[in-house]
Amino acid sequence: MEDYASYVNVFQGCDEIDLPKPVGVATAWRFIKGLAGTNTPGAAWPFGKMTACCFSAGYSSGYGRLKVNSGGYIHHLYDRDKFKGIAHLQGDGTGYISAYYNYAVLSPFTGALADADAPRDFSNEGACPGYYALTDSLTGADCEVTVTPRAALHRITCPAPGTRLSINFANDGLYSEELSRPAGEATMTLLSDAEAAIAVVLHGLPLWFHVRFEGLASPLRLWVDHREIEEKTVSIETGHRFFGVVAEAGAQVHVALGISPKSAEIARADATGCAMSFDEAKAAARVAWNEALSRVQAEFEDEKDREIFYSNLYHTLIKPADWSGESPLYAEPEFMLDFATIWDQYKTALPFIYTVYPDAARKAVKTLLNTARATGVMPHTFMLIGDCLNEEHCGQARMLAEHSIVDAYLRGVPFDYDEALSLMYADAFTRSYYDAFLKNEGGAGNNAFVIDITDACAACALMARERGQNVMAERFEKVAARWREVFTSGDGLLNDESYFYEGTRWNYSFRLMHDMPGRMELAGGEEGFAKLADRFFGFVEPDNRESSCFEGFNNETDMEAPYVYHFCGRHDRLCEVIASGIASMFTTGRGGVPGNNDSGGLSSLYLWNALGVFPASGQDLMIIGTPRVKAASLALSNGRTLHVEREGAGVYVREALWNGRPLDRLALTVREMMAGGELRLHMTEHAGEAQLV
Repeated sequence: MEDYASYVNVFQGCDEIDLPKPVGVATAWRFIKGLAGTNTPGAAWPFGKMTACCFSAGYSSGYGRLKVNSGGYIHHLYDRDKFKGIAHLQGDGTGYISAYYNYAVLSPFTGALADADAPRDFSNEGACPGYYALTDSLTGADCEVTVTPRAALHRITCPAPGTRLSINFANDGLYSEELSRPAGEATMTLLSDAEAAIAVVLHGLPLWFHVRFEGLASPLRLWVDHREIEEKTVSIETGHRFFGVVAEAGAQVHVALGISPKSAEIARADATGCAMSFDEAKAAARVAWNEALSRVQAEFEDEKDREIFYSNLYHTLIKPADWSGESPLYAEPEFMLDFATIWDQYKTALPFIYTVYPDAARKAVKTLLNTARATGVMPHTFMLIGDCLNEEHCGQARMLAEHSIVDAYLRGVPFDYDEALSLMYADAFTRSYYDAFLKNEGGAGNNAFVIDITDACAACALMARERGQNVMAERFEKVAARWREVFTSGDGLLNDESYFYEGTRWNYSFRLMHDMPGRMELAGGEEGFAKLADRFFGFVEPDNRESSCFEGFNNETDMEAPYVYHFCGRHDRLCEVIASGIASMFTTGRGGVPGNNDSGGLSSLYLWNALGVFPASGQDLMIIGTPRVKAASLALSNGRTLHVEREGAGVYVREALWNGRPLDRLALTVREMMAGGELRLHMTEHAGEAQLV
């Protein structure tokens, strides 16, 4: 097998942005969101439970040197990256979401226990898919970590005698009280001189840890508030900020760590059930990554583009994480975590997973459905925290799980379609915060929510009609038709009578709505809508960007916006926006992602754009763009293959052939794509030769 993992730079997007000088129309765009990718370079398995790497307490993954950055100037926690220990369960690319994990911080140290996780320098940092390593400047210890699908394995080589190892089981979050939470009640038990079990409430959720050491020079001891204690078992009340285990290290120590929200038995099985050596586990992780990455085989004319592509593919496949069998909410086995958050993932990341990765696709959808069945709630975010379904996490969007479930349905992901319809119907018409709008007794509280709800209902209606659920479909369709209620300003845009999260009414006026002909009619038809889009993207009045500004690919609000040109017969404009954005906003290295990656939202945006096809979430529609790849083959989740090939120079599509047949409109249905075949795109350098519809 080709070593696709060798093309990946796991550090891509792990620091503040460092992008090429904008070209073309991108010079008119304005970033409003976080100016860092916030990815983690940690050891991870594709969709695996664990991520583990250097912990500095930096925003937002726990890695790096940054303070909170939700927009504007970057502030630094340190002048360079620092090391406090190796932490577990880092987020990947998330923004300000109030839950940052970084549990069980393992630190080599000398001197006082209170200084075990003091920030210090490190060297020899290196990482690749499934593996992370560095050398601690304080002790000289070489710290390596790899992962299995369910556990983290450490190898710590200590050149200096007297090095000690501590694990802090109370850590939860980042560098400030605002970004961390004190641990709740805990019980720690020494099971032997080298093994311990810990039960602790972190972020409001009971968790069980199990840790096993090999190669210690002294027996394990417990510590509380940085004081070692003699007891083999200790119960700790809420409020103790720090507690853990400590021992003197031998020349080389191996550590296995398991975590479970379900039981101590699962955590122990995860930590002790791996018969592989460290090197064998590291090799197995690379094999797993090569298998996952090889499902998309892409060719490029420039090797730099190959690194960008596979690095983004890698960061698309870290979340959501597979915790099957460990749901604290229901008994069904499928359980995935870190939909953090669905409003970042539903447009690009989840459709990509549903298209290419069958096991993860099935488990992701069943997690949404299992959760709705158990709680009556379709989640908007779902994380390893006690209040994961708290509606305070729903302030950005409405009914996005419905979009995603219909996306999975259109791609043939197997689940009980009729039960899913019933659960979506119940979510729409019985949840309290939808009632006023859905019962036509008031608004939805936000005009963007109306777009979310009406598009979701259109998606549900499509599925209901196909399943013969006509009464259900009719009710969904009545709600779907109400999208016009928030377009009353007379200028072809959403009215400004509500608050818009991350942007203005301009940003939300260029969504890929289910009724684009009707949407364009409000702006004066196709020509009027195209003129409005030209102003938004900066083709006209590029210096007048106070309110009518595309946010580039810096933020999820606008991710699909360039594809509105498909509907008004200006595919040339679509190509110019995408080509300018891809060239200006994605590059190699730590600064190579244009904003918070948001659990694969932006990295998968890059993948779709580079492949030359883009999904309209909740619709049976794949819009053809302008490909960056020379050729690509996707192993589809249903066993078929999609092949994309670009011929000729330039960014404009002159002609598109699907299985040898010219496409009158530059689009496919999702089902055509999933049936497999060849999309051949003949390109041109001249806008006048472009196919416009």
